[in-house]
Amino acid sequence: MLSFFRKSKKRNPKKGMAFYHRENLIQTIDELNLTLSRIDSIDIINTDKQITFQDNRLDSITIKSLEDIFGEESYILEPESAIVGHKVYYYRLTAEHFRFLIQVHFINDEFFFIGNKIYTELPITINDKRKIIDQLTSKYIPDAKLNTIEFAIKDTDGNLVYTIDNIYYYLKYIANNTTSRRLKKEYAHYVKPEAGVEIKETLDKMI
Repeated sequence: MLSFFRKSKKRNPKKGMAFYHRENLIQTIDELNLTLSRIDSIDIINTDKQITFQDNRLDSITIKSLEDIFGEESYILEPESAIVGHKVYYYRLTAEHFRFLIQVHFINDEFFFIGNKIYTELPITINDKRKIIDQLTSKYIPDAKLNTIEFAIKDTDGNLVYTIDNIYYYLKYIANNTTSRRLKKEYAHYVKPEAGVEIKETLDKMI
């Protein structure tokens, strides 16, 4: 997918921890469970092609391989949350007029999820979204004709790539690996704290 990215180069960062914390797509156990539940979704399109990111199989992505794939990270976030061992590597890349904020998620140094936020200087247009969709579908489902900009594709190993159209356009990748399956089992019976308790815990971290 858009393999002509310019690799990330470390700069004196203008964006700090607060920015990357806000951008984190998995901040809570509820968000983790919602993300992982996509693996079992029945509203998907199957492909016999292997789902990859930057031509890398999802099961080959490791912390050690990240620099070869993306260059140097823009930021490493270790969220203070109930998700034990969670670490997120961020990369800010460009291709043509597109900008990408890529976040690569690990649990105990094992990869399981990528979020790719796609945007432009101006609000991203439907034509821009169509370019992304056309490239994605030509790669995995060349014979499909989609009339939507939100869809999910699953390969024969159960790995998933899906789109989310919000204020920004997102491509999200989930590896159907031992880490994802363990997380689903570990947090399956999680009970969300009452709102007052959750707000208090958040404020304790912020003030």
